[in-house]
Amino acid sequence: FPPTVDAGHRAVIFDRFRGVQDVVVGEGTHFLIPWVQKPIIFDCRSRPRNVPVITGSKDLQNVNITLRILFRPVTAQLPRIFTSIGEDYDERVLPSITTEILKSVVVSAA
Repeated sequence: FPPTVDAGHRAVIFDRFRGVQDVVVGEGTHFLIPWVQKPIIFDCRSRPRNVPVITGSKDLQNVNITLRILFRPVTAQLPRIFTSIGEDYDERVLPSITTEILKSVVVSAA
């Protein structure tokens, strides 16, 4: 059965002999070599993520802030994202970035 890439999704092809290919595959039905090639499908639509953070202000009070982020991957960089970070790039990258940004905003606003 040929893999189908749904609308709003992109696929990166992993080849057992050549590794991750640099070509990003768009929507539609694509033919792959069974056992040799495997599609890794990414959702490229904008998705929301809520990040709650408890941080301290200048006057030493705890501040509860929730940041809502709309994010999506850069389609041309999907092979690089997959090889360097993995399929769960949002779980690895977003929490650390948002925590640091929110802390700096709270410190500058107070």
